[in-house]
Amino acid sequence: MSPAATETTSSAAAAATQATSTSHQDWLMVRQATNVEVLTYYAASLSALIGVFILAHWIRFILVGFGWSRSPNRILLPFTAATRITRRIFVRKIFGFTSVGHAILTLAFVALNILFSFYRIDYSRPTDLCSRFGWMATGNMVFVVFLALKNTPLAILTAYSYERLNVLHRIAGYTTMVYTILHGCIYSAYFMNNGRISILQEDVVTAGIILGFALLFSVLAGMILRRYNYELFYIIHVVLFIVIVVTLGLHRPSFNPDQGLYATVILGALWFADRLLRFCRLVYNSVNNEAYVYALPNGGTRIILKKPLMRARPGKHCYVWLPAIRALESHPFTIVANDPMELVINTYSGFTRDLHKYALQHPGASLRVSAEGPYGTLPDPMDFDKVVLVAGGSGATFTFGMAADMLRRMSADSQQKIDFIWAVKGHDNLTWFTQHLHNLRSNVHAPKIALKVHLTRLAPSSSMKEVSSPERRSASVTSADLEQGEISPASGLASSAATRYESDRDEKELAGHLEIPSETASTTTLPIYRGRPDTETEIRNAVRSLSKNQRVLIAACGPGSLTTIVRNVAASCISVDGPAVEVHCEQFGW
Repeated sequence: MSPAATETTSSAAAAATQATSTSHQDWLMVRQATNVEVLTYYAASLSALIGVFILAHWIRFILVGFGWSRSPNRILLPFTAATRITRRIFVRKIFGFTSVGHAILTLAFVALNILFSFYRIDYSRPTDLCSRFGWMATGNMVFVVFLALKNTPLAILTAYSYERLNVLHRIAGYTTMVYTILHGCIYSAYFMNNGRISILQEDVVTAGIILGFALLFSVLAGMILRRYNYELFYIIHVVLFIVIVVTLGLHRPSFNPDQGLYATVILGALWFADRLLRFCRLVYNSVNNEAYVYALPNGGTRIILKKPLMRARPGKHCYVWLPAIRALESHPFTIVANDPMELVINTYSGFTRDLHKYALQHPGASLRVSAEGPYGTLPDPMDFDKVVLVAGGSGATFTFGMAADMLRRMSADSQQKIDFIWAVKGHDNLTWFTQHLHNLRSNVHAPKIALKVHLTRLAPSSSMKEVSSPERRSASVTSADLEQGEISPASGLASSAATRYESDRDEKELAGHLEIPSETASTTTLPIYRGRPDTETEIRNAVRSLSKNQRVLIAACGPGSLTTIVRNVAASCISVDGPAVEVHCEQFGW
């Protein structure tokens, strides 16, 4: 072959290679544009799903605010009937989920992910699906961070604060992990099978590998370590999140890289803004603030803050920073009262154990403190004719707070009623709330409060001076008796098999629980019942006592088994021709 012919052949080969490369580059850019477009559709679908909850919340808010939910207006009857039938189904507990509604929401989330994972995929290209998995992982990572925000806009727009979004946050995290594993494994297999393993050593791919392992370890820490050492889990979670953000920013295509960087900037900005806002509030609330700590019997600790939080309401929770106990940590606790601001904390491990130990060694000590919040979305008890409060163990921190807030806001001619049911293990736990029990019994609205305290465990040496009556056997106990350790419990209502919940071990993780010391003894009598309450009967009787144009709120806090009972019983009480029933279970998660 002549030199001219050789040169012509080489030029043709080079041109063909260039054309192939250009064609491949064009295909990659078209694929990326498609993935970005599909991810936009996915984000819009999630926004629409959130919009449904926002719309439903504000429609109910308007109906309640204008009193239309009580009106027998026939125009609104079909809407009322439909919503009540739906809520009767959705509120019930289902295996693996807090309620049927939450299960349906999770299925909708999974369905959207499946739909957009396979939408507009070119199956003739083996890496198209793999690339889509990577983009879906990126989109879900932004959603994970959004659901983790303490200052989430959803707390204002819907009835869900961050702690009630925590389970969905974890589900979105698991989904992101699955996408990341599929993305990494399929790409690795493709390059290895095509003899291009050297690509796995490139910087952009190395960043992706680090990202994948950081995400995997973060999820595993949440699944395993979170149960046994939350503080260690939290530190690992934050450190790995920072690694994830950095490596996600580095793991993006060389062509049009800005599109891949947008998600990194968004999730980083969301997280940083939330942290900055919380830090500023901690700094502000630390000025001229002090905390007084008191050890309570049976592992409890009371904290009284000198400076209350703005917008704080009993029943909500806040994050407390006590540098003398843990300099780099803040922990969530329920607000029992805010004049002064009081917290009662049960002892578990880590921070609460160290705090209780300090209170034992330094009773009444003054510590530097700050708090930020408040957090939590609660139904307004003033919108209801009757409020049924059910607590198990130190879950009473929530119900005492809610009752106190309601009594403070009730007018002199208020016709509202409160049923307060508290199941507690023993006398020592009662003393945590001596002052609050006295406040309930001595309040001007005390005749409107049906207070029932049940002792589920009795010491062998307990006095058993029973007072008999035709309906039940109970004992009248004074606040002074509580202070002195003298208590005369008696057999109360028969225990329902459905209400045999366990101790505080399963109690909500959100907060360590709160209350105030009693400075003086009181002679206010307190009815005490022996044995577990018949929660189901109590709730049903409360609902039956109302007419169909009235509203009842059933609020509970305690072990998971107790809140499950309350949720299921409340759901069964929702009917088209009965009173409006609202249920709120205070717990960490849904």
